[in-house]
Amino acid sequence: MRRLFGRGVESFGELAMHEAELLDEHFFALQERLAVARKARDVGELLRNQWDLVPATTARLRRNHRQRLALWRRLRQQPSATGEH
Repeated sequence: MRRLFGRGVESFGELAMHEAELLDEHFFALQERLAVARKARDVGELLRNQWDLVPATTARLRRNHRQRLALWRRLRQQPSATGEH
């Protein structure tokens, strides 16, 4: 029972660490967007520069989602305390 509890805590710890890392990534991406915005000389340049960041943002969000799903699948596949899956 302790081993199951320990694995559950460890898995939730992995999820928490993953989410904390994602917050850091989002913060750095926001800083990048603000830096790009400050350099723009007009609204058109601002929009073009921000639009250029969309593919990287989309790729990052997809990667994060895949990682999150994998962590949840691993957690769900661990045996429960009652022996069920």
